[in-house]
Amino acid sequence: MANKMLPKYSTELFCDIWDELSKFQEDFTNSPFNGSITADNVIKLYYLLYARYGNNPIANYDINQWKYKIFSVIFQYGPTWEKRLDIQKKIRDLTETELLTGSKAIHNHALNPSTAPSTSSLDELTYINDQQTSQFRKNKLDAYGIQLSLLKTDVTEEFLDKFKKCFKIFVSSERPLLYVTDIDEDEIEEDE
Repeated sequence: MANKMLPKYSTELFCDIWDELSKFQEDFTNSPFNGSITADNVIKLYYLLYARYGNNPIANYDINQWKYKIFSVIFQYGPTWEKRLDIQKKIRDLTETELLTGSKAIHNHALNPSTAPSTSSLDELTYINDQQTSQFRKNKLDAYGIQLSLLKTDVTEEFLDKFKKCFKIFVSSERPLLYVTDIDEDEIEEDE
């Protein structure tokens, strides 16, 4: 079996710092950013980060500073990510009946009602003289088209991209390259 040469970087890898979930959870719990997102989403985020950046070298020589960069990204964008995940799930879970339901327009006309109607009410009044309602219904194609356009982009991809700045961007190892500077003309002629 051939000995594989693993790349060496000048900084640690994500998986060197947080090789298991419990270490990530402990560091996040002990940080001032604890509570930014739910414990369930901390677990999901760890595995998402590990999948995306697990073998990437960090963009810091100071590991503690790097951890706080990660946690500050979670603090800045995590709550919005959670809310968008929740909305995305609700959109995915809409029934066909809910998708087909359209908007409703209510036009009331009351002559001398027994109580003064509120001008800001969106509810239909039961004591009016005249009421016109328009209820709209979407066709299936439009309804599913709207749902599909709302689900076109997963909200997690955008969130994970926020962490790019915490990692070095290159494809080769940082091993020093060796160059030959003195070339013997006689050796070149022998090789030919």
